[in-house]
Amino acid sequence: MNKILKKITSKTINFYIEQNLNDFYTKSSYHPNFISHLEDKISWVDTRNVDWPKCIFRANFESLNAENEISNIKRLIQKGKAPNGWTVGPLTKPDNLGMILEKNGFLNVYQQAGMAVDLKNLKKQILDENDLVVEIVDNEESLNHWITIVSSVFGIKIDSELIEFLVLESEAKFYIGKFEGKVVSALMLYLSSGVSGLHAVSTLQDYRNRGFGLTISKIALIDALKMEYKVGVLQASSLGERIYRKLGFKKYCDIISYELNAENK
Repeated sequence: MNKILKKITSKTINFYIEQNLNDFYTKSSYHPNFISHLEDKISWVDTRNVDWPKCIFRANFESLNAENEISNIKRLIQKGKAPNGWTVGPLTKPDNLGMILEKNGFLNVYQQAGMAVDLKNLKKQILDENDLVVEIVDNEESLNHWITIVSSVFGIKIDSELIEFLVLESEAKFYIGKFEGKVVSALMLYLSSGVSGLHAVSTLQDYRNRGFGLTISKIALIDALKMEYKVGVLQASSLGERIYRKLGFKKYCDIISYELNAENK
């Protein structure tokens, strides 16, 4: 792991931001409840029963053949044989794949900032004090709380069997935050490709604007630092981007989600 960490520079951080996300998708695709398609040219993870994770990712097309590849996948989406969600980031080839997708009936539905932070600087960041108690998920009850929080905040259906599978994997660590005894926050820390990634950071609506999201994130990332990880990454909304700058995160790239226009389905 240390050899990988030594190679991380501002010039290569884009790779690690997206690769951490791709690693999570790939790991999830191994679960028997999910339908996976993994190859050098294109990959996806899909499921018929839940909402997350399911998307096309890791496109690696030749520029001259990109439109033909997109047309083939478009037909699979229309037949229900591939997920209608396509993640495009700095690793995507060709570099203008997003423009080609839009030309072929896909819509830019969600844009996130790919961000990173040097973990050794985390302890210098002073956050507003609050009474959030952060715990690592280590039993069925706290696991169910995690699923409930994330499902509620994002409005998605989550496969509990997938989360039970990931809890046992060394790459994934799940956290919950309690305020006055009530579970109000949650996130997943995914450790892969030499970096620590924050995913599914959630706080119940009635408990927002109290700094709980930053508190649970900082504690998870400090845990990663103790495990000798040096870089933290995440994908943030426009609001989240402003918030995570308080922890020292900087934007390095865009991670964009596309979906096939309903008229083309």
